[in-house]
This record gives sequence, C-alpha cells and structure tokens, in this order.
Amino acid sequence: MTETPPIDTDAPIDIPLGSGPDAPRLSITRARRPATATAQVIDHEGLPREVEVPGEHALTVYLDKHEVVTLMTLGQAPEALIMGYLRNQGLVESLTDLCSVHVDWSTGACAVTTRSQRPPTERMAKRTVTTGCGQGTMFGNWLEELRPLDTDASLPVATLDAALARILALDTIYKRSGSVHGCALLHNTPEAPLLYHVEDVGRHNAVDAITGFMWLDEETGQGKIFYTTGRLTSEMVMKAVQMRVPFLVSRSGLTQMALALAQEMGVTLICRARVGRHLVYTHPHRITRTPE
Repeated sequence: MTETPPIDTDAPIDIPLGSGPDAPRLSITRARRPATATAQVIDHEGLPREVEVPGEHALTVYLDKHEVVTLMTLGQAPEALIMGYLRNQGLVESLTDLCSVHVDWSTGACAVTTRSQRPPTERMAKRTVTTGCGQGTMFGNWLEELRPLDTDASLPVATLDAALARILALDTIYKRSGSVHGCALLHNTPEAPLLYHVEDVGRHNAVDAITGFMWLDEETGQGKIFYTTGRLTSEMVMKAVQMRVPFLVSRSGLTQMALALAQEMGVTLICRARVGRHLVYTHPHRITRTPE
C-alpha cells in the first residue's frame, strides 16, 4: 500500500480572536493528511486491481501537557476536530481560552495550550464509554449539563429534500473508497446551502470537526439542518443539543436512548432519509408540507 507524504508543510498561522490590536490570537496549524492510499487487490475474476482505501491515523491530544485522548482519524481537518472535541467535552469553554493548536503528524500528536493552564483532571475523573464507531468517551456529567432547545423553527419537506440532494451530489471520499462517515451542516432555506461537510472514520469525529469550524467562524446552529450518514445515538443527539441544531437527519436509524433524549431536549430526529422519503421520530410538528 502506498501513501503520499503528509500535507503538513505549512507553518502555523495566527488568527485574531476578536477585533482591535489587543485581541487575543490563536496559533493554529493546517496539517491535513492525504484522504486515501492505494492498495493492490485481486477481484472476483482473479485479476489484479488498484483501489483506494481511506486513511486512518492515530492522533494523541495533549491539553496543557496533560494527555487527554488518542483519536483515530482520517486527518482531513485535525485542528477543527480537536477544537470541536475539546468544546463538546467541556474541556475548553471559550475560543479565547485557546492559545495554540499544533498538530505534528511526525509524532502523531496535537499540542493544545490554553491561557488558563488549568489541569483538566477534575472533569476527566468521570468517564462514560459511548457507542461511537469503535468506542467513544464522554467526560463529566454530560446528561445533567444539557439545556433543551427552545425554538419555533420549521423545516419544509422541499428544503429537506434539497439538502439531501445537495449532499448526494458531493464528490466524496466515500464514493471513491467507502469505509468513512460524513456529516454536514446546511442552512434551512429553500435551496439548503451547504455550510460544512466533513468525512472521517467515525461520525463522532466528523461532528466534532464541524463543531470546531463553527467555533472558529462564530457560526450558530439555530434553525439549521445537521446531516450524518451514521446511526443516531444519544451521543449524536447530545452534540446536536450542544450545537443548538434543531434538525438532526440520518440516512440510517437510531437508538432508543437517542429517541428519548431527542424528545426531552427538543431535537427533531429524521431517519432513513432519502430524497422523497423519510421517517420523523420526534417533534413532527416542525416538518411542514405543502398541500397538494
């Protein structure tokens, strides 16, 4: 199997976190990895073929020199992934708390420094293993910390179908090599413009990366549509609540805990979603249909 060199030659850039000459700045790398590698296979007729397989890389996160977690990732947006992970876990509360996010693939590590330099040990003391692809982990009393959505947003079926058609038309790593999940955030307007689309080896990684991009861009989830290729679990619902996204859409199914949590937290779950057909499990009053 062959792989091109890592795309990590760019030096870190400084991003201002606010306006004015005294605004804090974030030093961040842009260390993408190649999306796929090539492999030699023998097909059903006994003939040799060259195919693409998605990458998978271990990335260990250090927060103020404390080891937090090792994530297995495609490496398409590692800095956004780490930022979203830290935010969703409650390990970093504010974007201005971040001083630097530096990914180094030669060591398989991401060094995150904050301005507070507070050890994350207290929140990390309580650990929940989740049903993320492989195994995921949530730190802290995450169920007790969720705030239900209070929204009057509605989603026309035509907009939902437009969003699904837009995602279907994307040139994706999945179409080339399979074996990855994709997540997307879209505007809830008639043409459903795409804000972000991220693919990774696990859907929980992809949603964390989108959270990271939203954080950097100061984008909110209010009224928007979040789409995932994977099943909807309680962890996915929790992250939708954290992003304040009212519409969570999957081409797959859901779990009982996801159903109960979404009902309680005010998230509309739409599963088995294809253009022209879907199943609405919670808060169906938000889905509007044009009378024939």
